[in-house]
Amino acid sequence: MLKGNLKLTRLALGTVFFLVSLIIYGYYTYSAIQSDVMRSIDNRLINAATSVKYILGSDYHDKTSQEISFASYQNKAEQLSALANDLNIDYLYSMILIDENIYFTASSYTQDDQNNGKVTQYLDLYPEATPINMAAFLSTAPIFEVSTAHRGHSKTVYIPHIAKNGRTYLTAADISVDKINTALITRLNQALLHFSCVLFILLLVYILYCFGVRRSLMRDHATGFENHIALEKQLKKSNEHHLQIAIILVNEIDSISRFFGTKTADEVMKKLLSHFKQQNRLQSRIYRIATNKLAILTSKETPFDELYSIIQSHNKNTPFITDPFIYITLNAGVARGNKSLLLKNAHIALLQSRQGVQPIVNYSEAINDNKSLYLYNVEIAKEIREAFDAHRVVPYFQPVIDTNTNAIIRYDCSPRIVTSHGEILTPDTFSNAVNRLRMDGMLTRTLFTQCISRFRKSAISWGLTVCAENIADPTIYDHIAYELHRYPNPENITISILESQVITHYYEIKSFIAMVKSKGAKIVMHCWGNEFINTLNTLKIEVDGIKLDGAITKQLVNDENTSLFITYIADIAQQLELELVVEAVENNTVAELLNKLNVTLMQGSYLGKPTPHVTHFKQQLAI
Repeated sequence: MLKGNLKLTRLALGTVFFLVSLIIYGYYTYSAIQSDVMRSIDNRLINAATSVKYILGSDYHDKTSQEISFASYQNKAEQLSALANDLNIDYLYSMILIDENIYFTASSYTQDDQNNGKVTQYLDLYPEATPINMAAFLSTAPIFEVSTAHRGHSKTVYIPHIAKNGRTYLTAADISVDKINTALITRLNQALLHFSCVLFILLLVYILYCFGVRRSLMRDHATGFENHIALEKQLKKSNEHHLQIAIILVNEIDSISRFFGTKTADEVMKKLLSHFKQQNRLQSRIYRIATNKLAILTSKETPFDELYSIIQSHNKNTPFITDPFIYITLNAGVARGNKSLLLKNAHIALLQSRQGVQPIVNYSEAINDNKSLYLYNVEIAKEIREAFDAHRVVPYFQPVIDTNTNAIIRYDCSPRIVTSHGEILTPDTFSNAVNRLRMDGMLTRTLFTQCISRFRKSAISWGLTVCAENIADPTIYDHIAYELHRYPNPENITISILESQVITHYYEIKSFIAMVKSKGAKIVMHCWGNEFINTLNTLKIEVDGIKLDGAITKQLVNDENTSLFITYIADIAQQLELELVVEAVENNTVAELLNKLNVTLMQGSYLGKPTPHVTHFKQQLAI
């Protein structure tokens, strides 16, 4: 109700402001036109009255009454009448003052004057003389007067002249007030017509402009799809009070924009929007609601499984575009219900999707699962704390094998937690909880210390992944530097950093890399795509190797683009003299394909599963 009253108040104030502005503009326009018309009429009267002198002649008023014949007077009257008619003036005449009385010495006449016998004759008395008229004989400049003389309501100009004999006479011109009003009305009508035409053109331009701006405001210029403004408008005007929406986040858009530019990022979004549009089997609308977000709006009757299948139609493990090779992953939040809460609930579901392991989260299911999720979080948090206190956090080692020689070149370390019941928890079970508990630094320190202690007296090479948050922690940084300095064979240690964190923690990571390399250890960058090339070249990050994420490897058998991508990465690694390791090699088929692509360093369950102990033998592989 208050919102409605506010809108009505704004509308009323806007209307009043418009009307007041219109009145002010109208008054200003009328005043300007009236002033212009009166100035024009005054000039016409002065010119007409001045012309009387030249028609009569310079010696006309030097003559006596006997010297001016009726025919001569009649000739002058006809000339004055013709001029008055041409100038659209009512009367042109001249006057003299004799014994405080004013007499006509010449005058034009109209057809009505002739018909009614009212033609003014020479030295006819002017009984309606006014004080202004009398004063004009004493003036040296033209004098204007508006009066109701015997010739009607009119405006008159008197121009004084002096004849050769010293007598003062006036030449005058009359124009009726009706003609003045007619001229004023004509000008006002012209101005109104002009204003109407201009207003029509302005309204037309405004309508076209508003239509264009409105369309422009409701469309994303880069992709051509509707934007968040269009979505909000659709939600407001929809007759359906209950709808369903999916908000989809493209996780890599920000990094793509930084490395390849906004044009490439927009191309990715446009292709994804077009992909969903082609997959769309529902009566739905697709929007780009942010730089890295899109939305699919459907009716509430749409089954969640159908919406889920559309979102899942994107394969995250294949290159989304191949020039350059770019992979993208999606998180989505789906909400159904009252349209006023739809966006808020979908964003909550999206947030839960980003924080959890499920790429797509349904808001209603998430709410129902919250209680059990909270209980699980409490339980796992308790288990993690107890594991650290009881020293049940242990490293597992998975070999990296050179398939040319079947030699194990390194063991990569990853954490495991042994529960009080003897269950072994893998990182995907507890990593989120560890981050939430701010214990990731303690986890890195524990693993690093155990590896240092285990391998100090051996020649075994091993590696560990360190995240940017740990690198930025001075205590972890100093601990790693101290242990590397004391380690007898630091060249056997390889530390992995995550390529996705380099931009956000550039200075800390660059300093960390310099420190590690100065101690003699190696640095490997864990990559999900070819952005690392930009990281190496643009940001001058010096590493010894590249580790390609397993999500890419899993698509190798079924996707030709993945083969092209890995070949491309292998060539780059060879040119830069970098070690290239491909993880998640799960079977012989993948191993053979990688060998054909000139990849020899591999890691995966086919070659060796993570174990709590290391083995020194060379595994015979059927490659």
